Amino acid sequence: MQHLKKYWDLYDREKISMAVNPKIPEGALLHSMNSMYELRHYDGFEHIGHPTTPNRISKDTILTLKHGYYASVSYVDALLGDLIAHMKTIGIYENTIIIVFGDHGWKLGELNSWGKMTNYTIDLKVPMIIRYPNQKLRGVKSYAITELIDMFPSLSELSGIPVPEYMQGTSFVPLLEKPDLSWKKATFSQFHRRPKGSADGKRYMGYSINTAKYHYIEWYGWDEKTGAKGVFVSSELYNSENDAFETVNLSKNENYTVVILDLSKQLLAGWKKAEREPTR
Repeated sequence: MQHLKKYWDLYDREKISMAVNPKIPEGALLHSMNSMYELRHYDGFEHIGHPTTPNRISKDTILTLKHGYYASVSYVDALLGDLIAHMKTIGIYENTIIIVFGDHGWKLGELNSWGKMTNYTIDLKVPMIIRYPNQKLRGVKSYAITELIDMFPSLSELSGIPVPEYMQGTSFVPLLEKPDLSWKKATFSQFHRRPKGSADGKRYMGYSINTAKYHYIEWYGWDEKTGAKGVFVSSELYNSENDAFETVNLSKNENYTVVILDLSKQLLAGWKKAEREPTR
């Protein structure tokens, strides 16, 4: 493993910062947080408990975990560089579509938690970088709302392959040509909170909608045998513009009653209603 040490050495431990939002959100629901059972399965972490309990991880351990995470990201970055270099060597780079993306976000002490498995934006938001043959715009960023489910129709369009009618998602190819296009109004996600990951030992299903300004989540009971949604349990609302790190749950704030009602209707209407007809 000595050859991997160079990635560890890229980072100065003394310059690694702690999480800017190390506490669970004010007014958070017990079942909204994951139990960190992934981390607790490793030796020396059995004692850390649920995120709703006080943090039991020392600063020294936190810095070590973050240091290792950063090093692993740099290692993956180097592997991507090796892959692309090889593609150029064998002559396939110029006619290959490349998408680099993450399948989920990751907490490194944020929300007094580690890992993934929540409906919070830090676990939902992922990077997505695309390069394709004859690309006109390079190194350009779009702030339009997209989802991972959009990759299939996008790859199909870029490849000249018809998209099956039953496929969900919206091709974002127009955004690659015009990054500032008016686009879809919201993204959707869903997360199953199992009893072993829930603070109260019960089972829930959380449905989430992210718009440019708000993040709204509804939680319901869930019957795993029938796959049926049960009764409404609770909700969460975060102002993404003024509270990007989701530190305060606004769902009980009467000033947001109308906002919540509107977002609840959008959530129920689903992804199709959130689409905007793109103008090329």
